[in-house]
Amino acid sequence: MPPLMLPETFTPLAAAFASCFTAPTYRLFCYLVAGWVQCQGRHTVTAVVMAGGAVGWWHISAFHRFFSRAPWDLDSVGKVVFRLALRWVPTDQPLHVLGDDTLARKGGKAIALGSMHHDPLRSTGRKAFASFGHVWVVLALWVPLPFGPRGSAKGIAVPILFRLYVGSRRGNRADAAAGGSRATSGRRAQRAQAAFPPPECRPTKTALLREGIAVVAGWATELARGRTVYVVADSAYTNNTTMEGRPTNVEFVGRLRPDAALWTPPPTRRPGQMGRPRTRGTRLPTPATMATTRRHWHPLRVTLYGKTVTPLVFRSTALWYSALRDQPICFVVVRDPRGRRRDEAFFCTDHSVSVTFLLKTSATRWGSEVTFFDCKQSLGLEEPQNQTPVAVQRTRGFPTGDYPSRGWSTRWSYSGRRSSSRRAWCSSRRRVPGTATNPRSGSRFPTCSPHSARPESRGSPPPHPDFLRLPVRHGTIQNSARDGTPSSAPG
Repeated sequence: MPPLMLPETFTPLAAAFASCFTAPTYRLFCYLVAGWVQCQGRHTVTAVVMAGGAVGWWHISAFHRFFSRAPWDLDSVGKVVFRLALRWVPTDQPLHVLGDDTLARKGGKAIALGSMHHDPLRSTGRKAFASFGHVWVVLALWVPLPFGPRGSAKGIAVPILFRLYVGSRRGNRADAAAGGSRATSGRRAQRAQAAFPPPECRPTKTALLREGIAVVAGWATELARGRTVYVVADSAYTNNTTMEGRPTNVEFVGRLRPDAALWTPPPTRRPGQMGRPRTRGTRLPTPATMATTRRHWHPLRVTLYGKTVTPLVFRSTALWYSALRDQPICFVVVRDPRGRRRDEAFFCTDHSVSVTFLLKTSATRWGSEVTFFDCKQSLGLEEPQNQTPVAVQRTRGFPTGDYPSRGWSTRWSYSGRRSSSRRAWCSSRRRVPGTATNPRSGSRFPTCSPHSARPESRGSPPPHPDFLRLPVRHGTIQNSARDGTPSSAPG
């Protein structure tokens, strides 16, 4: 077995995920994580395996089966990430969970569950563009960092749960007009078309976010009992689907529309009054109208996005009947005293929070955008070309799962050789000394590590890392520390 190219500080972090996999699958998981972090080019499964130094020790099909057939659950991995991230959140602070979606552009008729989606980066104010790919609804835990400018804590958004949204327009189905190997659709494209779900099996984005909030609320009840979960989302996810009937330990923070229809709470029913009870009171002015007619504002010194500012604010409560019928909301209208920015309004379903807390919590939503940008630019979020439905959903968690790991582990440098660019398992059929033959395809691949200066037989592999030799019971690695802290494994 080749040496695992991971730092020592990464060892306990990787061992915390041992309970999510079987023993053979866990070893593949470790090498995929190492390869995903070190891959310099496109993050396809083949390139990741080459960067991880696993060439010649397993056939490439074993790593593809890890995503398409291996028995493991992505939500279980997300729960372990949530448990590890809780250690960095102070116990006296609530949990901030950021909800948002991102588009991963894809190309190819054989990509399963892909559809046409609105592309916000390519669209303009005059013309809207759509791109083929996958839209992921993501929930991320905001983890504050112990350093920041002028005493203000920075943070990182750690993705913990993913849900795939499938649009109504499949797209990318027409055959190429010119000739060639891609002129007509083959069996893989037909399987991708057959895997496209019917309309009744395609939940909306808000329904997927509501499902994810229920899962994360259950994790918080089990692992962080007594702590409130504040879900921070934009205006697309703050509606009656997500906020009504939410778990008891969940509160919402978001942006309030300037033209939102606000009402007073319904009046108390008088004795002997006939008819149906009223559900709302009198209509109130919109937040934009309130800001226009407001004469007395309160200056508030607060640090937002690493910069200390003093905006003008005023606070009020009202019933936002179209989004939350059974509970009034607390909202704050913010004005720039210099007049360079337009007036904004933010709300919270918890009336006990302060204005400073509401504004700072709403500002953490930008952390999810930074996470999406870094995962696409550095970890190849859009680059894996997995085609089966199961592999498509599982591959999504690897780039975002490696993102917080790079921040948790200490910076390190690997002085060994880089992996060879030659795909050893796809070599010619000419017999090469020191190679083995694949019984299925007849292809040959070397039995030595590409990082070795000379061939090394399988009978004398380098020593195993400690976390790859965890005790095995009934084919599954049993992690003795159920709280996410791995115990010392026997040698």
